[in-house]
Amino acid sequence: MSSRNLSLRNKSYLISRVTVLIVAALLGGCAELTVPPLELESESRPQPNANASVSFRLSGRIGVSHNGESFSGSLRWRHDEGEDEIFILSPMGQGIARITRNSAGASLETSEGQGYRAADVESLTDEILGWRLPVNGLQYWVVGQPAPDRPADSELDGDHHLATLRQDDWRIDYQGYRSVQGALLPAKMEMTLGERLRVRLVIDNWVLP
Repeated sequence: MSSRNLSLRNKSYLISRVTVLIVAALLGGCAELTVPPLELESESRPQPNANASVSFRLSGRIGVSHNGESFSGSLRWRHDEGEDEIFILSPMGQGIARITRNSAGASLETSEGQGYRAADVESLTDEILGWRLPVNGLQYWVVGQPAPDRPADSELDGDHHLATLRQDDWRIDYQGYRSVQGALLPAKMEMTLGERLRVRLVIDNWVLP
């Protein structure tokens, strides 16, 4: 996979290429990334500890609205301590982008075999996809926790579940929960960054290894 310097790329061109990639995948005229299957939910797992990074596997649906444009598809995420692998799929379930993160930085691979690198997932997705995926905070938010090393404000609902979280300039609204192996985990959430970006995530399957 070839790596390219993002500073040498025109942002509008990159976003157009990703849009073409999505359309081609929908029409069945484009190669797709191989997406590993999600394991079944584990039999037993202790509840997530507060202020701790929780390893997980999840699959769900994602919808993005950004500056008048929108994208919807599916997402497959494997998170372990210090390492992430995220697949973004078209509405038809075809893998169109693979994002990885580790101590060396972040990379994105398209189904065409093109590769891009950046220091973090946030700047990489902003540059290549045209919208920011806040993985640095989302690894905690998705399990109903604030990131432990940064200020946060939260509000609880009538059942004392986390309803709203504000952190890193994001507002996260929790719109549903489900019980997973004795732990109550988010099933539906919406994240907004000011007036310009809204990311909706519906989690269909959880795995807590």
